[in-house]
Amino acid sequence: MGVEFDGKHCSECGSAGPFRNVVDEWMKRTFRFVEKGQLKMCEACGAKYLVCEKCGALYTRVHPALEQWEVSRSCPVCGHVDPEVKAWDGVSAR
Repeated sequence: MGVEFDGKHCSECGSAGPFRNVVDEWMKRTFRFVEKGQLKMCEACGAKYLVCEKCGALYTRVHPALEQWEVSRSCPVCGHVDPEVKAWDGVSAR
């Protein structure tokens, strides 16, 4: 992983953006929390992130091989816990 994730910069390349809204049908079918949420993609490297429904920050990175331990259990900016993400990862918020 490139840099520590702060919800404002890409965790893969460190870019501060731009991030553009994207629709990824595969991820929507695969991850329930993506089905109801919004995704943004880093234009520098293509990494995709779930957007926090409360503050609009980057909540957590999502990718096809996503593991439970990789998921941010709360928004790194405002601390909001998305119930869909929490239900998917199966553990309590950290």
